[in-house]
Amino acid sequence: MILKENLNHDYIIHMLDGIQQLIGANCEIIVHDFRQGFDNSIVHTVNSELSGREIGGRPRGAMIMNFGKDIELLKESKILFYKGKKGQIYKSCSTLIADNSNKVIGSICINIEVSQLMAMNTMMNDFLDVPQQKSDLPDKSAITAQNVDDVLQFYLQGCEKLLGTTMEMMTKEQKIEALGYLDQKGVFKISKANVLLCERFQISKYTLYNYLDEAKRRNQEDANDNKE
Repeated sequence: MILKENLNHDYIIHMLDGIQQLIGANCEIIVHDFRQGFDNSIVHTVNSELSGREIGGRPRGAMIMNFGKDIELLKESKILFYKGKKGQIYKSCSTLIADNSNKVIGSICINIEVSQLMAMNTMMNDFLDVPQQKSDLPDKSAITAQNVDDVLQFYLQGCEKLLGTTMEMMTKEQKIEALGYLDQKGVFKISKANVLLCERFQISKYTLYNYLDEAKRRNQEDANDNKE
């Protein structure tokens, strides 16, 4: 295949420079090589002044876990949100790199600082939000009549509005509070809701159920307090 034969190192670096220029000043690109260890894995950067990372720096923790694994199970790029050292919010696309044996040896991470975009999104939502009268609020029968997926999305949006942030950016305490809210709304009775919640909260199923148990415990304590 001609394209594959011509995708050499210099070409890829040149292409990454172009991608960063296309996206603009709020974008940085970090290239990792794990073969010599993780203490100095960053081997190339584009516009890394954005986050302050430098050549010779370390990867974020999640990257280390995948070193040496078969690329076939990890070949899809991973999209996630994370907080920077100064509180910035980044949307990141991480693509793992394989050697000739199909084993993971590095990664290319495209990070876009979206703090201002998220703030603008919140402002726009607040500005365009139409105040609802009590009679305008959907009652339980109206929600139940909707498609199951719509019901799930309805409560996920309500959860984000309640806590004032996206599910991806919630702290541990906010996630526990959110799960308590969702549990009370019966969301976990919806098939495969736990899978979607793990993706949205960016946590494992084990962590999800630990948080859920804590949320249930707190809800029960609140209920007991109200009886006294």
